[in-house]
Amino acid sequence: MSLFFPRCNSVVTVKKDKRHMAEVNASPLKHFVTAKKKINGIFEQLGAYIQESATFLEDTYRNAELDPVTTEEQVLDVKGYLSKVRGISEVLARRHMKVAFFGRTSNGKSTVINAMLWDKVLPSGIGHTTNCFLRVEGTDGHEAFLLTEGSEEKRSIKTVNQLAHALHQDEQLHAGSLVSVMWPNSKCPLLKDDLVLMDSPGIDVTTELDSWIDKFCLDADVFVLVANSESTLMQTEKQFFHKVSERLSRPNIFILNNRWDASASEPEYMEEVRRQHMERCTSFLVDELDVVDRGQAGDRIFFVSAKEALNAWVLGEEDAAEAI
Repeated sequence: MSLFFPRCNSVVTVKKDKRHMAEVNASPLKHFVTAKKKINGIFEQLGAYIQESATFLEDTYRNAELDPVTTEEQVLDVKGYLSKVRGISEVLARRHMKVAFFGRTSNGKSTVINAMLWDKVLPSGIGHTTNCFLRVEGTDGHEAFLLTEGSEEKRSIKTVNQLAHALHQDEQLHAGSLVSVMWPNSKCPLLKDDLVLMDSPGIDVTTELDSWIDKFCLDADVFVLVANSESTLMQTEKQFFHKVSERLSRPNIFILNNRWDASASEPEYMEEVRRQHMERCTSFLVDELDVVDRGQAGDRIFFVSAKEALNAWVLGEEDAAEAI
C-alpha cells in the first residue's frame, strides 16, 4: 500500500484545507479513547471475578479439612491469569493512544513523525540521530517545551535547532532516557485527541533491548517498524519485534518501507522490488511473529517517502504564508 499526499491548487487555501483535513482525520482517535474506556471497564470486572476465584481456590487448597479438590498448579494458573488481566487493565487505564516508532539508525523514524505532525518538530536529517526516547504529545498552551525524567522544569523550545541543541548538550541523557516534547495542540490537531508519538534511538546501536521493552513498550497501543526500502529487513529489526511479541500477546504492528521515492530512479524495477518487500514483510508478520493472518497483512504494510511528504507540507505552509 502506497501513501499519496494531495496538494491544494490554491496556495491561499492550503493552510485552511490542511487544518480541516487534520480535524477530520483525527476524529477517529476520539472513538478509540471512548472504546478504550469501555473495554477497561470490562477488564476491571473480569479482574474482580478472577480475584475472587483465585482467593476461593487458594483457601480450598490450603484447607486441610477438605478433600484435595484443587491443586497448587491450578492456583498458580489462575494467579497468572489475574496478573495478565491486571497488565492489560493498566494499559487500558491510560487515556492516550501511544504509537511507538522503532527501526535502525537513520531509517527516518523522526522524519516519519514530523511528516505525521506536518511540521519539523523533531531533529532529523544529516547530522542528527535520536540519542534517547522522545515522547511527543499535545499541550493546551501556546508554547512548546521539554520535560526530562526526574525533573519538573519546563525547558522552552521555539525551534528544532533549539531542541537538537538541548538534547545533545544534556550530558545526563542516554539511550534509555525519556524526554517529553510538549507541542501545542493549536499547531497540530492530530495531537488533540490524546495521541502520543514516541521516537526511539536506533535498535541496532544498543544491547539493552529487554530493558527498552519493559520501560517503553509494554503500554504501547501500536508499534511502527520504520524500514529502509533500499534494503531488506535486517535481523536486528526482526529480533527486536520477536522480543516484543514474547512480552505482549499479538502486538499491533505496522511496517513502513520508507524512502520509497528512491525506486523512482529505476521505474522498470519498481513493481518487482515492491513485490519482494511485500512478500518479506508479510512473511515476517504472518509466519514469524504470527500477529496477523495473510489476508490482513496487506493492510499493515506501507510504502512511503516521509521526507518528500514533509517537504510538501512545509512548502505548502510557506507558500500560503507568502500569499496571505
